[in-house]
Amino acid sequence: MQDDVTIAAVTTDRLYRQKTRLLSASVGDQVIMMSVELGRYFNLNPVAGRIWQLLATPCSLDRIVAELAPIYDAPEETIRAEAAHFLTRLEGEGLLIVTAAGEG
Repeated sequence: MQDDVTIAAVTTDRLYRQKTRLLSASVGDQVIMMSVELGRYFNLNPVAGRIWQLLATPCSLDRIVAELAPIYDAPEETIRAEAAHFLTRLEGEGLLIVTAAGEG
């Protein structure tokens, strides 16, 4: 994924979930994803892989932070910022479906 990403408006009123038509598998402590549609693959580190697993169902940024905070020794603000950045990157790559909270 590209490193020069502008952070989009990742807010608590948005839900994120994996786009269907993506293949993924755990390899050791990493997750490998393949987009047949884009013809690209992505290698996720353990933290990104855990976020990806959470995105199997619609998930808010708040839920992601709540799931990660007890596991990783980092301030909640840092976890929130890094997770928001990752969600923005996934969205920019076309790997997420984003809806407003409360939408069907």
